[in-house]
Order: sequence, then C-alpha cells, then structure tokens
Amino acid sequence: KQWYQRRVRGDHIMLHQKRYIVPFVILMFPFVVVIALVRHAFSFLFRALKPKNYPPVLRTPPESFTSLPDLGYTFTPNYVELSKGNLHLPRVHYVDEGPQTSEKVILCIHGEPTWSFLYRFMIKELAHRGYRVIALDFIGFGKSDKYSSVDMYTHDLHTLTLKLFIEHLKLANITLVVHDWGGPVGLSVVKEMPQLIDSLCILNTVLPCRDDTVLKHIVNLFHFMCWSTVIFVCQTHLPLGTLLGYEGVDGTTSRGYTAPFPNYRYKAGVARWPQLVPMLPWGNSRIIEDMRTTKRFLRNWTKPVLMMFCDDGISGKGASKELFKSLFPHGVDIPIKGGGCLLPEFKGEELAQHLSRFLNENKKKTK
Repeated sequence: KQWYQRRVRGDHIMLHQKRYIVPFVILMFPFVVVIALVRHAFSFLFRALKPKNYPPVLRTPPESFTSLPDLGYTFTPNYVELSKGNLHLPRVHYVDEGPQTSEKVILCIHGEPTWSFLYRFMIKELAHRGYRVIALDFIGFGKSDKYSSVDMYTHDLHTLTLKLFIEHLKLANITLVVHDWGGPVGLSVVKEMPQLIDSLCILNTVLPCRDDTVLKHIVNLFHFMCWSTVIFVCQTHLPLGTLLGYEGVDGTTSRGYTAPFPNYRYKAGVARWPQLVPMLPWGNSRIIEDMRTTKRFLRNWTKPVLMMFCDDGISGKGASKELFKSLFPHGVDIPIKGGGCLLPEFKGEELAQHLSRFLNENKKKTK
C-alpha cells in the first residue's frame, strides 16, 4: 500500500489515497453546493452593478502607478503590440534592465495575482551583476492591457503571448525563471522553442495534470480550493489586498500589487487564471494534455536546472517540488528558508544571488 505522509504544525497526518479521496469528495459536495448557490445569488448583484457597455480592452490609467517608485519599482516601462496573422493582441508591457549586450538573458514569468512588480528585487540585483533581465506582464496583469471579459483569457492566450514576445525581441540564450502559475505557461513554451532556452529556474510552481494532482495531498488541495472558492464566489470583485495580506504582504506593498486593478472591471484575468490550472481531475482536458506533453518533454531535458522552493509553504513541501526533482534528477535543489508562496517578494535578493552563482558555475563548466 502506498501512503502519503505530511507534517503540518508538528502533527503527523497519514493519508491513504484510495481510502480517503472518496469520503473527502462526499464531504465536500454539500460545501460546493452551498458555494454554488451563494455565487448564483451574487451573480445577480454583479450583473446589476456591471454596466451593459464598456470597452472590450482596458488600459490601467498611468496615475495608478505613481507610487511604485517608493516601493522599489523604478524601471522604465517598455511596450510591444504582438500579432500573428490576423490576430492582434492587446499591448504588452515589460521591464528590460541591465546591459543589452549581455550574453545571458534572464526572462522572468509571473503568476497569479502578481505581475512584474514581484520580481523588482531580483531584477535590480541581477542587472547589477551584469545580466540582461526581462520581466513581462501577461495580458490582464500589471501595466499590460486587459480584456474586460473573462472568456477572453485562455491557456493558449498566455502561451501565445510568451512565444510571440520571445520571437519579437529575438531573445536567445535565455534563462527562464517561472513562479507560481506562470510555471505551466512558461514550461509549456519551453518544449516549443527549446533551442532558445539555455537553463531553467523553478520557483514555487506547479505542473499539474490528472496523473499527479494535489488530490494526493489533501492539505494542498484544501489550500487550492480555498483560493478557488473565493474566486468562484467573488468573480471579478476579488479582494486582492486581503488575499495578499493572507500571504504576509503588508498594506503598503499590497498597493503595489493591486495598482493595475483600479476597479473590478480590470480583474477579469485574475479571476480567470485559476480556472486554467488543472489541479482537479475534471479540469480542462486540452490543458491537461498540454501539461502531459510538457512533462514528457521535460523528462528528457539535460540542460541546467535550478530549483528553489520555500520551506514554509504549500509548494515547497508538497508534491510539486518532488515532481520537479523527479523530472530533473540532474538539477540543483536549493531550499529557501522562509518566503512563503510569494518567494521573490520576500527573498528576491537571495534568489538572485543563488541564480547568479548557478549561472557562473555552469559557464565555467562549459569552457
């Protein structure tokens, strides 16, 4: 029999998958029904508050970002409009710091509900060390334009944005840094342009599919379902400041993260992304298959990999880290003490130092 053991606040929890999954689902069913009824009631209110006509693409007013320099986000904004054939995407914002002539490009991919603001400490440290550091904001996040309809946000939209972005800037020799739910997007793109990626840096992220979801770890599943339930009920009326406070972000810094979303109309991307992560067995089959294909490709990845997970959060102690260690047995694993889920926010300089040392050591090996 296969057992799963987790330590939570000093207590041992022994969970047997076959024995506990079915009772857990049965117990959760009334809870889900109540939440669905609450959401249905809330939807009437939201539709009443929502204007009938407003632009399909929104742009956060510049004045929303005036306080960012005081929080350490002092970078010059860059914008690009990406297109493929007849498809024209909304304007995408990105940060591009450090020497343009650097032989190494570090490309940072954010997750939910963050944006390039998350990487501000890493960007400064790495740029100071001579690297070219780029961090884009996905459509719907940060200073990038935002679709006002949740239906416009798909896994394919995010992966296409990243691919077109890399092609447009003609990036090569990339060290790809992925965090949180930026992992499924960034790692999915790796398999489509592996010749441009030199190394990977994995930070507190996931690569979920039906084969090994967090259903194996009830504690992890509960954390995910709490977050999903808030989004399911609140939709675009998410209390982002409160949720960030739960992750340990103070009120002043929280205003930096919420600056791109002056009101609920701008939060469609934030409300949609959790639904695109197939953490549950009945998730989107197309995305699940893409995750499986990505996982199969990464099993044969022989280029350098650095894994840095926190030791005090769900990602750092659960199935996610073990999955990446099995995918990359040759990878370097550096546990980070503290930091929680928003690792670059609280440990940005430390992460940058480890990454710089890692890249230097690999550079010496190749000579």
